Amino acid sequence: MKIFLFLLCAAWLAAPAPAEETGGGLEKAAREISARITENPEGVGELFDKSVFRQVSLRKLTEALAGIYRENGAVSRTLLVSSAAGSGHFLFDTEKGYRVPVALSLDADSGKLTGMFFGAAYLRDASLKDVRERLAALPGRTGLLVKRLTGKPEVLEFHNENAYFAIGSAFKLYVLGTLLRQGVSWEKIFTLKEEDKSLPTGRLRGWPDGSPLTAHTLAALMISESDNTAADALISALGRRTIEAELAALGHSDPGRLEPFLKTAEMFRLKSGTEAALKYINLPVEEKYHFLSALAKTPLSAERFTQSPFGIDKIEWFASPADLCRVMAYFAEKQDVKALELLALNPGLDIPREKFFYAGYKGGSEPGVISMTWLLKNKKLDWYCLSASWNNEKEKLDETKFFGLMQSALNALAAAE
Repeated sequence: MKIFLFLLCAAWLAAPAPAEETGGGLEKAAREISARITENPEGVGELFDKSVFRQVSLRKLTEALAGIYRENGAVSRTLLVSSAAGSGHFLFDTEKGYRVPVALSLDADSGKLTGMFFGAAYLRDASLKDVRERLAALPGRTGLLVKRLTGKPEVLEFHNENAYFAIGSAFKLYVLGTLLRQGVSWEKIFTLKEEDKSLPTGRLRGWPDGSPLTAHTLAALMISESDNTAADALISALGRRTIEAELAALGHSDPGRLEPFLKTAEMFRLKSGTEAALKYINLPVEEKYHFLSALAKTPLSAERFTQSPFGIDKIEWFASPADLCRVMAYFAEKQDVKALELLALNPGLDIPREKFFYAGYKGGSEPGVISMTWLLKNKKLDWYCLSASWNNEKEKLDETKFFGLMQSALNALAAAE
């Protein structure tokens, strides 16, 4: 799942210029870019090195800047966050109260931009209540829980926190939790099998059959990169019935909603054909296990996988924000150093490090589904959980808006605590 979206132009990794030569140039470039975030941007092409246009058209660049204006308003202030040789990170504050993370890179010779990247805009001074109200106003179904887990445990904000949502790859938290519950050694070696290879995300699907992989490697790829093949290999090794038996201990309030505990390849196969999906949905639970065994013979096809929110209420992994906070609480209580390190490999969004020195994260998404959950620890050693989900069976989700709301929630939580 990609957390930050928008535009990455050519030569982002071009040879950098000395910082003393480009620091002022970057700030000037940031001001010039911000001045072109308007309804009808003009003179955009003159800011970019010609190498950029081998990768993206001037029209696309102009449309991107106009889109930022439509969503967030004109830029009222640019703030330099950090700079290194030839590149810098900025925050653009807008008249509508949003803050947009921006990264720029500059060519030393031409003095023109070679790279531009916009993160998800978020409300600059939002409270947790603001986040909850805006989340509740999104089309479809949404849920939120913000909770202090230790110290003085307290629910700080909530919305449909006990309702069940499709959570996409966030189900991998339960696989990781089962590894711990079963006492599997991080050094235990598993053999990669053809039958466990799934569709992206992930790199392992391209690795040779028979590759030896430790439990730690599989779990690291499953959590940090959401590698589907790594997840399926672990589900096969642990056994889906074993995972199902551990769900209650990991805090899931209704484990039956995750039976059978699907592999990612099974989800892809089911959503690649309406006939198979309808048969599966209408089977009794025990017969679904046999159906999935037979379905394994069907070739995987990325082209056939539906890109619509089809079946997200029937063929998915289901949990509530409260469930996801309980599984995160399990990791906090278990204090397994390796597991906590794995959860922290990819923090998902920009963590307010002045307040939280630890951030574990797992998210998930597919058409019509998005879920994001954090386990946070502040400098007072109190643990927190932030979890939110959004499902919509009828229309495409605005992921960028959701990311912005979650960034606002992280910032608001840091400010409140």
